[in-house]
Amino acid sequence: MSTTETESLRDRKARLTRRAIHVAAVNRVLEDGLEQATVAQIAEDAGISARTFFNYFASKEDAIVGMTDVVIDTDQIEEFLEVDPVGADLAEDVARLIYGTYQLTFNSDDVVLKRRQILARYPALMRRQFEKNEAIEHAAAEVVAARLRRGDIDFGGADGTPEELALMLVQLCAVPLRFAVRTVMQSEPDQIADPDFSKETFERSIRLFRSVLAGTQTPQKGNGK
Repeated sequence: MSTTETESLRDRKARLTRRAIHVAAVNRVLEDGLEQATVAQIAEDAGISARTFFNYFASKEDAIVGMTDVVIDTDQIEEFLEVDPVGADLAEDVARLIYGTYQLTFNSDDVVLKRRQILARYPALMRRQFEKNEAIEHAAAEVVAARLRRGDIDFGGADGTPEELALMLVQLCAVPLRFAVRTVMQSEPDQIADPDFSKETFERSIRLFRSVLAGTQTPQKGNGK
């Protein structure tokens, strides 16, 4: 589920509490192990009650991966929807929308590397991570579909609905982000939490993505036979 509401004081408090629980869960599991870490301990570390914990997350596993409602920034949505279609690059716009969405889901802070360590140690948690990724994709696809409904983009007579086309676009245009994350993790894993470093890597990934898309639309040279 996505939200386009401007963040109120109440929303900000909820977001900070949610993040505090997420950070506490990651740190507690790294220290004690997944089986030994309890909701009560995580709640205490986050400075809340166990009852409050369950207002934000259904389980400690969900708290570890940050499984919660997906939030897309209002300004980013408006920028995406109000762009002039003349000269616009839809694929790049979608890729940047996805990047911005991930930036708001615990992916650009100092806990991200720790969470990756936990996922590597406990592969069973990857299912919840996949569910989180799917939630982000569907939230972004809702916004993309709204732009497609304007009808100013020609898909060559594709018989898919705006929702289907939007979801396929989102899945395709998530590639630059995934490529950037993998690049950072393989070359400079300690820099994954640095927003400037990650942004620079993402921009390079965008350039590569555009080159690849352009190459697929260029007539191929013959093999000389």
